[in-house]
Amino acid sequence: MTSDADALEREIEASRDRLDQTLDRLTQRLTPTGIAEDMLGAVRRDATGGTLYDGALEAVRRNPVPVLLMCLGAAMLLKGKEPRGPATYRAVRDPDRYAAAAVTSTSGSGITLPKPSR
Repeated sequence: MTSDADALEREIEASRDRLDQTLDRLTQRLTPTGIAEDMLGAVRRDATGGTLYDGALEAVRRNPVPVLLMCLGAAMLLKGKEPRGPATYRAVRDPDRYAAAAVTSTSGSGITLPKPSR
């Protein structure tokens, strides 16, 4: 009876070890670097994607500054500008009436309101 229990415990430990190894491999593959490597590996294996990848890599190696500037421009384009809230527009139009609303809606956005003329 005890040998059966010992064998069962050894089997459970072996199963846990296999599960730990599988989880470690999955964790490594699901990092941003692992996902990028998987995608690049799939592109490299494809004949058309391989030549495209090699050409793009060669262009980056020959002209790193223009490629960096293009990536920076694309990031700025994708980020865009945050639209102003309606309280900001009203505050600019009539600062005496909407000053409190403008202060709460523009805090941290870098917007400077005109000084009221008295």
